[in-house]
Amino acid sequence: MLKLIGALADFNGPTYDGCVMAKAALKIENLDNAGYATRPIKMAPPRMGVIEAYKEGAASLTVTLLRPLVRAGEMPEVVPQGEKLLSFVIDKDEINAYLDAVNDTNSIHRGDNPVVPGLCMIEHLWRALNKPQMVDLLMVHGVYPGFLLFGYGGETIDVYKNGEALDGYCGGRELFSIAVKGR
Repeated sequence: MLKLIGALADFNGPTYDGCVMAKAALKIENLDNAGYATRPIKMAPPRMGVIEAYKEGAASLTVTLLRPLVRAGEMPEVVPQGEKLLSFVIDKDEINAYLDAVNDTNSIHRGDNPVVPGLCMIEHLWRALNKPQMVDLLMVHGVYPGFLLFGYGGETIDVYKNGEALDGYCGGRELFSIAVKGR
């Protein structure tokens, strides 16, 4: 899985430095650890782009990248819906370990106040929920994360079960919603 994510980081380069992930779609037939290519699906630099890492007959990861128009503190507060499941914190050391594993050089994830990578948040959530690896869950259960805003390293992320979705909140901001389909 990290090789697939790393292929996106190689492609992304400086064009979308500072962007955050708005959406991710993963399709897996056979997860291979090497030989992934990348391609643009839709490019509108510097504000938006859709890029894909893929290997025919194996897997593809398609992400929508957006450059934020507002800072997190400028958004109106959102009241969480549903039942609170858990809280967790992803610190700077965990972010850096993830970035090193996938070779992500996006400056938004580095420095004194790093933005937590979206897929790093989701992988941390699966571990916190004591679930199978994210790849197994995506392949078997059809989990589709949508990223609304971003969280910073060291902030507490609260996760709520809202019907069939898992929603993540931080400081009055809704960060993500994960739809679980085909259960």
